[in-house]
Amino acid sequence: MSFNRPAHSRVGGFTLMETLVVIGIFIVLVSIFVPYLLSVREKNRRVWCADNLRQIRSALQNYARDNNWEFPRVRYDAQNNPNGYVAFSGPDADDPFAPDSPVQPNDVTASLWLLVRIGYVADTRAFVCPSSGDSRDWITSAHGQPVPPNRRGNFRRPSNLSYSYASPFSSAPGYRLKPDWLRAEFALLADKNPGSPAAQVPYNAPPAELARANSPNHGHAGQNVVYGDGSIFFQRTPYCGVGYDQPPGDNIYTARAQTPSTQPTTIPFRVTGFVGPGYAPVALDDSYLVPTVQDAPPPPVAQPPATTQPPATQPATQ
Repeated sequence: MSFNRPAHSRVGGFTLMETLVVIGIFIVLVSIFVPYLLSVREKNRRVWCADNLRQIRSALQNYARDNNWEFPRVRYDAQNNPNGYVAFSGPDADDPFAPDSPVQPNDVTASLWLLVRIGYVADTRAFVCPSSGDSRDWITSAHGQPVPPNRRGNFRRPSNLSYSYASPFSSAPGYRLKPDWLRAEFALLADKNPGSPAAQVPYNAPPAELARANSPNHGHAGQNVVYGDGSIFFQRTPYCGVGYDQPPGDNIYTARAQTPSTQPTTIPFRVTGFVGPGYAPVALDDSYLVPTVQDAPPPPVAQPPATTQPPATQPATQ
């Protein structure tokens, strides 16, 4: 008697065709859910980033309240550098206001560091966007030893700061970074300036090209922005400063002209503007948020050599 199994029967498992179908279904599910999960993660990070900016905004407001209603800034060199800024100088300076301080005049990041130095911001993680690759400043000495915040004059390195601050250094008539002088839609703080692309892309460029002028923090999709009235919004264009309610607004990452005018500016908001350490806001409604991703610490300023006094001559003995 024969007990051979019928040809059409099978013991178990999958055929090649069934296996390919399962793999195909798996690939489709991955292609749907992975982008979705990444999108959810980025949305959460944007919320976290906005919370960071909310902390810094509160610190700026408290600083202004305690300092004659002016937002923080270090020394301003109105004679030699009236319309420019530096960044990340003198991280180990004890006193950023001393005439011989390693913190150079017009240092915009040292101006923000005053919030840490004086104690308005206790946790330096507030200065790091979670969508960026940056890392917190651990507030250590040059040798890596923990030090009090008032023993430091600036962020240790550019990667310790993910945000840009409205430059407080300008010779524009009447320009001062004061809460009661800012228009509601003036951009005070935002995700870090992308640098040169901000001045290369017009306001009416296609979305894919306009994205180049956005901050890199969120994959060039846009930036969280803190406004003069304290509100915080995620904006998908850098042309989101004063006038953004009737687009285009001011480009928050550029100065609208090469130098400030002696008269109130009539330069339209739609200009791409100029970016770099040699520029400054040209009017009260010109947000120029710095530093940029391209800014690096400047070389230290050489101190004049100490003069040696000749030994005092002894009177001749009689």
